[in-house]
Amino acid sequence: MVLVILAALWAVVLLPPLLRSRTSRTNDSIGEFNYRLDALGRTNGALPAPMVRPPRGESAAKRRRDVVRVLLIAVGASGLLALATNFTLLWALFVIAVIALLAFFALWAWSRSVAAEQMIKVQRMPSRPARELPLRRAASS
Repeated sequence: MVLVILAALWAVVLLPPLLRSRTSRTNDSIGEFNYRLDALGRTNGALPAPMVRPPRGESAAKRRRDVVRVLLIAVGASGLLALATNFTLLWALFVIAVIALLAFFALWAWSRSVAAEQMIKVQRMPSRPARELPLRRAASS
């Protein structure tokens, strides 16, 4: 009986939005095309401006700092709690936190060595001037 009531409550909550979305959705490809054409007309054919992001190195360094900070807090807090209470579960939590911190440092060192190896082995190809592109497109069509 409880399951039937629960199912009825879920139906009351979920069915109206589901039915509303089905009635408002159109499968008209011409209408969809016109909508997209209007959206393109509003932009005058200009591409959207690219999002400005901080350089990759800065955001990665910030993430690494945050992860190290959280792991150090976890090691410190679990270690102090384990020492204060001498509870086996807290000692296990402390060991897990230490293993996570050491694993993070090991993965960080490994990724740095892979990046250094890639810098040595991989040579970037020179970029082509932009004036060649229209000629290549015209020649290939």
